[in-house]
Amino acid sequence: MGHDGGFGFAGVAGASKDAAPKMNVAVRSPMIVRRNMRDMTYLPKKKRRQHTIAAALILGATVAAGAGAAVLPPHRPLRVLVVSDTVNPHGLSSADLTEGLTPGPGDIGNTLRRAGTGIVLDPGADAVREIPTNDIEQATALLSLPACDSSGYDVLIYFSHRIPDPDGGKPQTPTQRQDAFTAAVDAFLASGGGLIAFHHGSYTSTGKAGILELIGATAGGAVPWNTIDGQNVIDTAVGHFVTTNGIEYTGSVSYADAARGVPPSTYPYFNNTPDERYPVFSYNPTAAITHTLFGSNYVDSGSTHLLGFTHRRPAWSGIVVGYQPAEYQPHALDDLDGNNFQILANAILYAADAQWRNTLVLTVARGPGPEDVALSWASGEGDYTVYRSTSPAAIGDRCTRLGTTSATSWADSPPPGVSFYYRVAGP
Repeated sequence: MGHDGGFGFAGVAGASKDAAPKMNVAVRSPMIVRRNMRDMTYLPKKKRRQHTIAAALILGATVAAGAGAAVLPPHRPLRVLVVSDTVNPHGLSSADLTEGLTPGPGDIGNTLRRAGTGIVLDPGADAVREIPTNDIEQATALLSLPACDSSGYDVLIYFSHRIPDPDGGKPQTPTQRQDAFTAAVDAFLASGGGLIAFHHGSYTSTGKAGILELIGATAGGAVPWNTIDGQNVIDTAVGHFVTTNGIEYTGSVSYADAARGVPPSTYPYFNNTPDERYPVFSYNPTAAITHTLFGSNYVDSGSTHLLGFTHRRPAWSGIVVGYQPAEYQPHALDDLDGNNFQILANAILYAADAQWRNTLVLTVARGPGPEDVALSWASGEGDYTVYRSTSPAAIGDRCTRLGTTSATSWADSPPPGVSFYYRVAGP
């Protein structure tokens, strides 16, 4: 399992003991403590329907599963923002190319609105909103909303290969508009929002240096279109939620990439053919905490290649997930039951909610004052974010964030007479 995050979960009952889950209960007078030690094992697709129904009895949410559908564990409703544009270096047809918006139909947003994605969306008509790169200031405004604003978003999918074009009708230059967007994304990540750098979102272009620093990795150079061998997608973080939940690997291969933290071992893989390759794709020297999720072993500018990763900075409560294979629309978006879309769905949930990151063991006690709650947890990979909510389903979103600490303890003074649930995540 990777080490790019974690969580601990405990319920502290005040006035009403009925608000807490009916499982894993331990009583410590004068306080009731309830812990949920979530199993981090993910079921294969043929067993998912039964798993989803059983979990729904606990969390009160059902994520539909069936033929031709991605499947996710039960989760709170999400809001997803997409910023996109279109580039077509290989002359693919509209049916084969993953296209952004204006030009293009906005393939990502249209796919996320379909049935069968596994993603529970907020009931609002704008739960998925796709904005073209040329209107990036609209995304800046939405990302800048307060964390508890119902019009805000949980996750940003960045699918822009360039910055905005000049527009005489807008007062700022393209660089100024892009820089304002980058600052908003940085603040969004600090507040617990998630960023998915999808395909050419990580590709270099004039004016993108700031957003690429946040993403943590940069691609450049030639991007060959390979219709014979495509590229293997190798799971280098076995057990990680993004690489494991619902993914069906077809074989195993010996692989190592010491420069990107992948030790020699035998790893599962599947193959994408056709696919666009990014032979030159590496972590930035200024990247903070990175973990390689996927690699590939084709031979071009070396035989180890970055395909997927996570990146975060200690001050962020949120996280970046990057995934490169997405040029070919039938693989990336059309096949909802396929591995590539399942990875995107996994990344959305992982980036949106801290509970899907790795396990921290959280303990809770009274103190230091008579009305205080003292949280402590085993050391992980800091900094850590502390969440508090009256609902176990909502805890972990940006609105329930109390703050961030480099320590492994936290003292809280919650309002009296209410049952609260706590989660600690790194990030």
